Formats: sequence, structure tokens, C-alpha cells
Amino acid sequence: MKTRREFLKDTCTTCLGTVALGFTFSQLSSCSSLPVFKANLEQKTVTVPLTSFAESNLVIVRDMQVQFDILLVKKSAEEYNALHMKCSHRDNPVSATKSGLYCPEHGSTFDLDGNVTKEPAPLPLKKFKTTLSDQNITIDLNS
Repeated sequence: MKTRREFLKDTCTTCLGTVALGFTFSQLSSCSSLPVFKANLEQKTVTVPLTSFAESNLVIVRDMQVQFDILLVKKSAEEYNALHMKCSHRDNPVSATKSGLYCPEHGSTFDLDGNVTKEPAPLPLKKFKTTLSDQNITIDLNS
């Protein structure tokens, strides 16, 4: 199991390596452009304020206690997807873009619902249950 530091180092190295290989800017645009919400995990739930969506319909949710980030996708004012950013092929971290998710390790891609759009990933990304209340979205990491 990788430490958070190793995960972040690998992710940055992968982004830089991908640029060096000549991938288009659109594939990498979210490596640094999506907003990140630094969460506080409490009893296996994370609460994200709706104001986190001021810049984008996508927010990366990051907590130091959780190995992989979560991509929170605003599908409508009432519907949100919370996707575990862990590839189903070999448990590598995936990168999020405005159009989907990409595993730089073996090239799997996923849509914003977590469905596989390009293999070798055999399964969709894991989804967590979300609940909308007041001005917050709660992500249940037990689901």
C-alpha cells in the first residue's frame, strides 16, 4: 500500500511524463485546473459545501486519511456522483479531466459516471453514495 506522499509523487511524475510523451493539453488540462477541496473525514463520511462548485461542475475531494482522491461530479442541482479515483485494472490512481478520468499507467479511460470507455480496466470506478442536505453534499465512504 502506497503512502500519500508516494501517491502524490507518482501522480506528479506521471503528469510530467505524459507531457513529455506529447499528449494533448486537453487530456491533461485537469491535472492542475480542477478545484480541490481538502476534506476532513469523520466517521467514514466527508462533507463538501456546495460552494466548492463555484468554478466547475467537478471537484477533487482530498483527505490525508484516504489513499485515493474522490472526484465529485455535479450532474444537476440534485444529483452528484462521487467516484473513487482508483483504477479497477491495477489499483493505480487516475487523473480527472473535464470530460472523464484517465489511468496513465495502462491507458484505461472512464466517463464522468465511472463507466469504462477504454480498457484494460475490467470494471467501472467505485461510486460512493452521496446525500444532499442544506448547503452540503455528504459522501458515505462505507457505501
